Amino acid sequence: MQEKRNKRLVISFIGMVLLSAGLYFFESEKKTDIDTSLFKIEDVAKINKVILTSSAGQVMLEYNGTRWTVNKKYEADRQLIKLLFATLEKVEPKRAVSGGQRDSINSIISRSGVEVQLYEGEHLVQSFRAGGNIQKTESFFQKTKDELPYVVTIPGYRLYVSYILELEENGWRDKRVFNFNWRNFKSLTAVIPGDPSQNFEAAFKDQFFGITNMATVDTTKLNDYLDAVSLLSADQFIRPGFSSLYDSLLKTNPSFRVEIKDIADKVYSLDLYPPLKNDPFVLGKTGADDLLLFNRNSIIPIARKRTYFVAQ
Repeated sequence: MQEKRNKRLVISFIGMVLLSAGLYFFESEKKTDIDTSLFKIEDVAKINKVILTSSAGQVMLEYNGTRWTVNKKYEADRQLIKLLFATLEKVEPKRAVSGGQRDSINSIISRSGVEVQLYEGEHLVQSFRAGGNIQKTESFFQKTKDELPYVVTIPGYRLYVSYILELEENGWRDKRVFNFNWRNFKSLTAVIPGDPSQNFEAAFKDQFFGITNMATVDTTKLNDYLDAVSLLSADQFIRPGFSSLYDSLLKTNPSFRVEIKDIADKVYSLDLYPPLKNDPFVLGKTGADDLLLFNRNSIIPIARKRTYFVAQ
């Protein structure tokens, strides 16, 4: 009895092994049918222009010889550019979209997808369309409108690959606020409308930074403060209409203002508004009328008062 049972177990085990082997070779055969270089380019370092076109508009990322720009208007976020090219270098098609899903995926890509064009000089070296499902868990690439869409991944990572390609103009911008050469720094003025006695001006005098009309300055605090201002970055740019609460807040007086003047007397400014209850962000507005959101913690080192810098 036991011998018969053992024979059955052996036969079942062999069957499972054969089934597993069959599935392995079937999957391997399917995988070899897919050209993993379908959406890649030979050398991403040679790409100097990327055009992303969607229903939201067009974004042109272009290298001008010294830096990447966004639509010829703004400096691009360097880390996002690195992420873009890392994505283009590593992405691979995992499988073709099955026939039953093909029409719906084609519809998603046509309706909300992005056309991606990669240039070397003026020569178009690669183009495809990118999109994803509503849950942002699967990404799809397609060579042209009528060709087969593929589910794409970056091997070893669980990422929504199309995310980087779906960013709009403001998403690509460098989010540093005071993005200028500090060697040209002349002065910084902080204005607290609700308490003018706490206003202060920091300037370079006698080879050191100091605060105007303050005899004893804590230079460590002042230098840390100027570093924090120089490194200040927003979490995101927003547009009017993004939030009715923010739109209303913009009609009030800011709680803090920073103005920086360079040696050519060009002024860079940032207004910061009172944080809203239960909102993790602080609203800001630059002198160029850009609207930004900051994490509250990033604003704490910026919103200092005059008495903070008095040496003890």
